[in-house]
Amino acid sequence: MKRVLTAILALVLTLGLGGCASMLDHNYTVVQPHEDGPASDGDVITAENYQQLEDAVIYFVDQGMSYGVVHLSNYTPDRGDVEADVDAACLYAVQEYPLGSYAVSYIKPQTSYIVSYYEVSVYLSYRRTQDQVNSIVSVTGTSAIREELQDTLRTFGAEAVLRVTYFNEDEEFIRELVRQAYYDTPEAALGMPEVTVSLYPSLPEGEETAPGGVRIVEIQLSYPEDPELLQKKKEKLVAQLSSAAAHLDVKADQAGIQTLFELLRSTAQYSLLDSEGRKANTAYAALVEGRADSKGMALAYQLLCQYAGIECTVVPGTLDGAPWYWNIVTLSDGESRHVDATRADGFALQDAELAEQCYQWNREEFPSCGLQPPTETVLPSDIPLPSDITGPAGEGLAAVAGVGLTGEKEIQEK
Repeated sequence: MKRVLTAILALVLTLGLGGCASMLDHNYTVVQPHEDGPASDGDVITAENYQQLEDAVIYFVDQGMSYGVVHLSNYTPDRGDVEADVDAACLYAVQEYPLGSYAVSYIKPQTSYIVSYYEVSVYLSYRRTQDQVNSIVSVTGTSAIREELQDTLRTFGAEAVLRVTYFNEDEEFIRELVRQAYYDTPEAALGMPEVTVSLYPSLPEGEETAPGGVRIVEIQLSYPEDPELLQKKKEKLVAQLSSAAAHLDVKADQAGIQTLFELLRSTAQYSLLDSEGRKANTAYAALVEGRADSKGMALAYQLLCQYAGIECTVVPGTLDGAPWYWNIVTLSDGESRHVDATRADGFALQDAELAEQCYQWNREEFPSCGLQPPTETVLPSDIPLPSDITGPAGEGLAAVAGVGLTGEKEIQEK
């Protein structure tokens, strides 16, 4: 019977624990065992109850051990027999314990009775290297997750692996944080990466909360161009900004943000495509190549504001139903205004003005800007993001020349 249980456990774990990942250079904070944990005697851990047995197996996982021994002394089983407790502890360590769910590919326990105690031998194999485990970063809260994502995007990293406390969100929540981090890192926003998110442990069907509220979040990023090429572009963009440093020494007032607005418009013209026919949707396209679409202009203005120390954000929304991007900038007096650098008259606009001109955005996510539109024209909070919008574009702000590859309208600037 004991051999049958062990064989079934090994088969279940082998089938249920597949996958692989790459490395990330960060720090990992090891989860501390329970204070009332198992006692260690050299290479052997002693446990007197189920919780100490579970802690012992978790300890083996935390230490990356391929083999560990537990002595069950004066042990009273929780589940009727020792083998059932051992199986339950091993299943918990690799299916519900975050690090085990992420790192362990196989676990096999063997239980023997020796005179006055049970000896449990636990064999483990891993699908992650110790370097990968050591690279996990411990964070708490949405802001900390977004900061780690920004650090990864700045270096065009392929992966971020986070141990997140109090986390009960889903994969789409993480993808949205990647999108936000991308817009908040304009110097490295040189093409939105494809995002793959894996959560460990996965939630049982019908459950909305992870055991213990802790999960490991694995985010894999695939960029549209080679990271080395993107790094060179970033360096060129930063050098361009450094050469214009004298023009970026402005205050966070109306005159200061207007100086940055005029600098951008004198540097770049609105265009859906760059000189080689590719999407011109980056700050690099605007500030280095001199032409960009609304997203590229918004990222460029965001970058100029960041260098000047002025609070600014990229706003994704629509214009006449077509995807469109612009900025909201906050002045030193606390007032906020819209800036659309694709337009000669797109400076320091208020909410009412944008609403009247058929801009739409999620107003619940962004600061209010001056005069508000009439109540009946208040925009809904479920405006789809530009990447979610399909179908034909509407009329443009000025003369319409067609719809480009990005779904954005081509407009003839005044």
